[in-house]
Amino acid sequence: MKLKRIIANGALALKYYMKYVPVLFFGELLFTILVSAVWAIQGPITTKYLLDALVNRKPLKEVLLFLIIVTILVFIRHIYACYIVEYLRTVALITVQEKMLKELHKKASTLDLEYYETPEFYTEYVWAAQQANEEFKKIYNSFVVIVARLSETLFLGGVMVALDPVLLVMAVLMGIIRFAAQRKQIGLRYQANMEVKPIERERDYAKRVFYLSDYAKEIRMSKIHEVIYQRFVIANEKLCCIWDKYGKKRFAISAVANVAMDVFGILGMYAYLAYGAMVTHTVSLGDFGALLQSAGRFSHRLRQVLIVTMDFAEKCMYVDKFRNFMEYQPKIEQQKGIEPDKEMKPLILKDVSFTYYGENKPSLKHVNMTIHPYEKVAIVGYNGAGKTTLIKLLMRLYDPTEGGIYIGDTNIKEYDVEKYRKEFAAVFQDYQIFAATLGENVVMDYVKEQEKEKVQSALLHSSFDDKLKKLPLGINTPLTKEFEKDGVDLSGGEKQKVAIARAFYKDSHYAVMDEPSSALDPIAEYKLNQNMMEIAKNRTVIFISHRLSTTVMADKIYMFERGEIIEQGSHSELMALDGKYAEMFKKQAINYQAG
Repeated sequence: MKLKRIIANGALALKYYMKYVPVLFFGELLFTILVSAVWAIQGPITTKYLLDALVNRKPLKEVLLFLIIVTILVFIRHIYACYIVEYLRTVALITVQEKMLKELHKKASTLDLEYYETPEFYTEYVWAAQQANEEFKKIYNSFVVIVARLSETLFLGGVMVALDPVLLVMAVLMGIIRFAAQRKQIGLRYQANMEVKPIERERDYAKRVFYLSDYAKEIRMSKIHEVIYQRFVIANEKLCCIWDKYGKKRFAISAVANVAMDVFGILGMYAYLAYGAMVTHTVSLGDFGALLQSAGRFSHRLRQVLIVTMDFAEKCMYVDKFRNFMEYQPKIEQQKGIEPDKEMKPLILKDVSFTYYGENKPSLKHVNMTIHPYEKVAIVGYNGAGKTTLIKLLMRLYDPTEGGIYIGDTNIKEYDVEKYRKEFAAVFQDYQIFAATLGENVVMDYVKEQEKEKVQSALLHSSFDDKLKKLPLGINTPLTKEFEKDGVDLSGGEKQKVAIARAFYKDSHYAVMDEPSSALDPIAEYKLNQNMMEIAKNRTVIFISHRLSTTVMADKIYMFERGEIIEQGSHSELMALDGKYAEMFKKQAINYQAG
């Protein structure tokens, strides 16, 4: 990765701290410089002063005054440190985390669905969501340490320059050796991490399967856990091989560099000081003590500056995942445009085809449909026929690969996406119930006082009223027990009724129902069908269903197979045709009679 990109990554991370917690950012920088100055005064300068005072027999009062001043400086440093570390940092880091996660969540909610189909996106999104905050915190900490060690090095270097510049040159040479070794180390570590990331995702999937309740029943009723565990073992073996390969290389580099530095330091700097003090007498006792302490500390601090700097650069490399995620640009989401007309117009599909990202086979092929205002349209077909894909295109969650979708004469791409989608009330096949109140799960937002009656009416029309009567808190009942011990876990059918209530609640031109009765018993399905007729009075209704009892009420039925319309017409027309639809309906007829 180029140096320019690394610096840009580091600047991005530090920007969050400068922008959202400037008091911490600039206060801590000032603190580190203060600590470095006090550290230099408390160490080599104090050592030189005391040794020279001892040799020159300075008055005790003068020595005590010097020590009192140093003690006061140390006292100020400790108080400042307690304020920064124990108070300011704790509050500020929570603030940064909140702001960062807010940006991540906002970005994730505006990305096109097609991004969710790519493994690269998932790798970057998972990293950004789970690790960015910790990595940014590490980058900030590394930056603070760099400033601290650099300022300490500069203060110590100043002392050494004043006393003996040659020793400074020798200490710098030691630092260069360490820098070269560390740079190589970081390159190897980064390569290793890039290799292990995809494998860690495989291993983490296995770990997740074993502790999430979603998989608990299947694991206990089958031997799938043996398959998953074997994949976990294989992933671990791959990880061990990678780290073994890179570990040997890193060991060799560290061993050579450390031995070279220690030998150079002991035989070089210490021998030079001993020669100056004992042979040429150019180094006084105070200078000897100060230089001996300064040289050791300078070399150590310079090593740390270089180590932390390279560590900082390494962490900045990983910020690339965060940057890539934040730089994803939506093609559909947040697109601005004209506002849909209040007047209902036909919804028209002209030669629409669609292929999912990474797929060669289209899910829809040359579909032509006209859905008239207030019409009840049923989309039927076996699994994989393209029914749900069609619904996603109608709501502009995806754009067609070929052809176009129109409202009247206007291509839906010309509309403001957010306002266009408000025209649709949807019940998805893979609907979700959130850890929020019952009312919030219906409104999909905060429930205002004036909306409560409307929420209850929506639940009534979705046949949830019997369950609602048993809930002491009514629509304020928290759903799921994830955060509330008094939360309510609903059955599959009850969850689906809540999802259906969302469609009854929302005022829209179109009601889209994807398998709306799949989890309902026959009686609840019958009630739902009756209530759907009430919705249809003011809306165009488009529904997908495997259970063809619903399709009898449709004005028009489209039979899909392998992404194409193979039959279309009313129920009676298709039954008279005696084709695929009639065959499917007859197979299910016994269930309708029982219902």
